[in-house]
Amino acid sequence: MAAPAPSARHPESPPRDNDDVRRCRHPSNPRTTRDKGVNMKPIRSRRSRLVVVAAAALSLGLVLTSCAGTPGTPGGGSGDGAAPTSLTLAIGQDNNSFDTALLENGHRAQYWLPVYDTLLLMDKDAQIQPGLATSWTYNDDHTVLTLELRKDVKFSDGAAFNAAAVKANVEHLKAGTGQNSVMVSTVERVETPSEYVAELHLSEPNPALLAYLTFVAGAQGSPDALNNADFATKPVGSGPYLLDAAKTVQGTVYSYTRNPDYWNKDAFPYDTIELKPMAEATARMNALKAGQIDGASGSPATVAEAKAAGLNVTQQPLDREGLLLVDRDGSVTPAMGDARVRQAINHAIDTEGILKSIQQGFGTATDQVFNTTSVAHVPELDNAYPYDPAKAKALLAEAGYANGFDLLLPENASVAANPIIEQQLGEVGIRVTWDKVPNDSWITAIQSGKYSAFWMRLTAGDPWWDVQKSILPEGVWNVFDNTNPELQAHIDAARTASDDAAYASALQDVNRWLVKEAWFQPWFVADTVYFTAKNVNVTMHPQNVVPYIRGFAPAS
Repeated sequence: MAAPAPSARHPESPPRDNDDVRRCRHPSNPRTTRDKGVNMKPIRSRRSRLVVVAAAALSLGLVLTSCAGTPGTPGGGSGDGAAPTSLTLAIGQDNNSFDTALLENGHRAQYWLPVYDTLLLMDKDAQIQPGLATSWTYNDDHTVLTLELRKDVKFSDGAAFNAAAVKANVEHLKAGTGQNSVMVSTVERVETPSEYVAELHLSEPNPALLAYLTFVAGAQGSPDALNNADFATKPVGSGPYLLDAAKTVQGTVYSYTRNPDYWNKDAFPYDTIELKPMAEATARMNALKAGQIDGASGSPATVAEAKAAGLNVTQQPLDREGLLLVDRDGSVTPAMGDARVRQAINHAIDTEGILKSIQQGFGTATDQVFNTTSVAHVPELDNAYPYDPAKAKALLAEAGYANGFDLLLPENASVAANPIIEQQLGEVGIRVTWDKVPNDSWITAIQSGKYSAFWMRLTAGDPWWDVQKSILPEGVWNVFDNTNPELQAHIDAARTASDDAAYASALQDVNRWLVKEAWFQPWFVADTVYFTAKNVNVTMHPQNVVPYIRGFAPAS
């Protein structure tokens, strides 16, 4: 999980969950059929939790040091109205690696997507579509996924793309140390019954797998290059572009030219692409207004400025913000082991007010952790805990805490809602003491087990993704490994569901249980914001904080 660029919430926000397949939002109909359109996220191991923590500490990239095109004519266009032939984007983080075992999603996906194809694709409605795999089927118990592969694809080094290449890439990712090795953790082996058929044999059903194959798990590098000593800086893929090493300077600019042998040229209209690491939101905005770049992530705070400058503004709901009430057994703070106390915290905080004041209304208030577009979403749960300090006090008294209790919370000065949290919890008797945590230590600190609750911004994504990262005991955000037999029964019912209706019903049961037991104190699902120049259209990826490269096109 990598630290993101300054978020839409605050100009210089603390690290949030990139998780990495980030910034994943949920498909409106994730399992349209049982073999096409699946949910996300395999179980986190202890090893993967440490990897996520370490990855989150990575520093942001450098600011813009060069520009493309003429000021006022983004993309290097001629200024005469002709469609641009080049695309220049600013990215909030520097690239970490081109090694397919170390790839990340989120902001960094834009670096590797030009050079690597994925086995499957996800469209704007979060439906699974063919990529390098033309079709896919599961066996009856969903433990074998069979992929039929394209027969007309070669890697840029001339090697053939085939089932053997799929096997090599899955094994390379699984054996690697990257945070996304967890995506193939349930793949026990890959068999190749013929040259263009690959079978992924699973240890257990994984409702996330098809979606993962649209992300890092599906990225295909040349099998002859996977173990090259310089693979991290010299990618060899079958993608629409080639990295231009002569014009690339790590930390400053990454330059790409068309792959002349690409099998799907029409899907990518630009001849060249330049990607510039640029950590500061202000620098990105200035570069957009000056015509030095064509696209960059933005924030609600700068939407008015972007519109006034004539930029295109695109937004979509993506991240859930609020408190994670992780000490559900009362291991550190005994009061937190009582569901009534956690319910009181939900009633004590004015989430609608926070959405308006901190997020400037760019989002949707909710009391559940699942996205409003998810099959797990239950509309009546959105206002399960209305702001009601009197009710909060009554619940505390009922739980034996009429005089309140002390609660230690980690403080990052970048979280603008801190004063609101302290004031409103204090008004019902919960006395907050802040423990200052530096921005670059945030993820490590909150996962240390020292704190019973903490602020976090997480993806409100695919429901299975959310279950596995935040709810199962081995989930990376289930810090105290909490579990419950009733909850686990609902989860197991979802995992083994025989059809879409049963799957949705089981996940809704998970949702109802979580809200009743107040495992979380969500505030809202925030909108992610992306800005582009007037002559560039963009289609947002439904489960990533920034668009995929195939989502950019000249404005018609």
